[in-house]
Amino acid sequence: MRTPQTAPSRMHLAFAVLGLAFLGIFSWVFMQEFFAEWRTTQAQFRAIEGQVKDPHALSLAPPADGIRQIWLRDIDRVDRCTTCHLGVDDDAFVKAPQPFTTHSGTWLKTHPPDRFGCTVCHGGQGEATDYRDAAHQPIPHWSDPIRPRELIEANCGTCHREREPKEAFLLAAGRARIAEAGCIACHDLPGFSLDEVQAPRLESVGYKVRPDWLRKWLADPKAYLPQARMPNFRLEPDEIQDLTAFLLSQRQTTPLDASGVDWSKADADHGRAVFGEARCVSCHMIDGRGGTLGPELTTVGSKVRRDWLYSFLEDPMHDQPDTRMLRYRLADNDIRDLVAYLTEDLVDPDAATTPPAVGFLDPKQVEAGKQTFIKHGCFSCHRFGNLASTAKIGPSLMAIGDRTVEPSDFRGESADPTLENYLYLKLREPDKLAEDSRMPTFNFTEQEAATVVVALLSTRKADLPASRVTDAPAPKPYRPQGAFGALVSRYRCLSCHQVNGWGGTLSTVPLDRIGSQLQYAHIVAYLQQPYAIRVSVEARMPHFGMTADEARTIADYFSSVFVDDALEKPFAPAPDAARRGAALYTKLGCRGCHIIGQTGGYVGPDLSDTGHRLKPGWIQAWLAAPEKWKPGTLQPDYGLKPEEVQDLTAYLMTLSRTAAGRTP
Repeated sequence: MRTPQTAPSRMHLAFAVLGLAFLGIFSWVFMQEFFAEWRTTQAQFRAIEGQVKDPHALSLAPPADGIRQIWLRDIDRVDRCTTCHLGVDDDAFVKAPQPFTTHSGTWLKTHPPDRFGCTVCHGGQGEATDYRDAAHQPIPHWSDPIRPRELIEANCGTCHREREPKEAFLLAAGRARIAEAGCIACHDLPGFSLDEVQAPRLESVGYKVRPDWLRKWLADPKAYLPQARMPNFRLEPDEIQDLTAFLLSQRQTTPLDASGVDWSKADADHGRAVFGEARCVSCHMIDGRGGTLGPELTTVGSKVRRDWLYSFLEDPMHDQPDTRMLRYRLADNDIRDLVAYLTEDLVDPDAATTPPAVGFLDPKQVEAGKQTFIKHGCFSCHRFGNLASTAKIGPSLMAIGDRTVEPSDFRGESADPTLENYLYLKLREPDKLAEDSRMPTFNFTEQEAATVVVALLSTRKADLPASRVTDAPAPKPYRPQGAFGALVSRYRCLSCHQVNGWGGTLSTVPLDRIGSQLQYAHIVAYLQQPYAIRVSVEARMPHFGMTADEARTIADYFSSVFVDDALEKPFAPAPDAARRGAALYTKLGCRGCHIIGQTGGYVGPDLSDTGHRLKPGWIQAWLAAPEKWKPGTLQPDYGLKPEEVQDLTAYLMTLSRTAAGRTP
């Protein structure tokens, strides 16, 4: 027989130790799982559930045990958040503490968890089943922690890419601020276009501005004008001098000849009257009052040269082809007097009264100024000859919401090294985070900077399926042709009005269906002599000095092109419809907001001339569903019956200026 062999004792010891180690590991894993945080949380939920629900409702409720999981296949995302957030879709837990409380608002009706999960909107690490690893707070190596309330709208913007997403007010405000500040001029940013950048061309600025004003402006635009859109580039004194020389050397388009103007006969008082009659304050601000569509004019006489201003008012498109300034039909003497008012009365008392003549400019200083112009990317906003095709000077922001920041990026700032803090500080004080930063100072308020941060954080590199993305494509430019197009260009109608979403926002009246809203005769008369339709709102439509032929050309186009066939319905009311409509007008309390003749309220439009102003088809459509035609309108939707709409329309169509005093 063979002698049995036995392992050395040290091997027995090693196997025993290894076995104990495995037993310890398995025991530790078992205990960790048995006492897992999610199990404790579910036990707490069951205790609360028994308190808030009656036995019958409790018997119908799904069991609160085990890990719950949502798998969003189209974006390959797994969320286990409802393992702990068990009452999120149950109104019975509206007063329960976190993590059991009902989700706020009505968001789950439009964003059901089985379709959107939780982390799509809230952020966090959805596969985790405990508080820390779910990224309720920032954790190492996870760049998408759960968003706090003030930043959660950034996640809305990942899917909702339209400029004004519904109920995401901070996100909408941030995107609006980005457009207003012209960030797209220096940075690539999705959803924005260079067409939105509004800045004057500078190829002929040497004829336009005074040197002393230009130096003050370049030093700090907002010190000269707090509402200025141009930021502060923190230029050195030498850079200001060089840039001034370069800009004053730009004289590409000679102003229109004003040598025949007899300035000795200029009447500034009459110019002030012309300024008022033309309603220039609809677009321009003076002493804090007026519009913001055009430049501020409080001290314009210390800014621009007289001959240039005369040329500009005679034909704004001569020097600035893309200007939003309309071309008034003013007599030469009216332009002369208006220039006198602007240059003599609207001046800075501390500025020099006589502008120096355009003299010699040092070529070396001009060249140095050109390099400064290029260095700071001035050509990005101010379209400037062949420099317009130069690459943008700022980094791309196409996926800024996914950027990783390091403590070294903060250069000694005490803030937590998070992306939102970095962006906020960069927007508020860009020179504090990078010593050689070329980003100018915009003087954003804390609130403005916060909204821009929300908008920037929404810009992610995730390639979402089209089914998850909502967008409102930018409207296509509308440029009408022919005689009508020439008048739209001359009077710059689209600086204030919109057609198919393209144009300005100063007016709340789009022109898309204006021919089905207003009567032809009213359009012709109004264009020649505009007036305020709302008594409580100051008239803003300029007095163009439009001729009758021009007004008819526009009215012809409106009445044949800008129409909605659904509104062009024949109107044949019953004989006593107007009488019933008058009684209904009184019953509904319409006079509380609308004036007829000398009585009524001032909230809504004056109805005294409705019968000569509006078309009956439009009145009927508006009364039936005002919110459809103007979302957010103050006009109540009374839920009128079709016959009531007919009666009220019949009454309104009887109103005219001559009969306005005979109110019901």
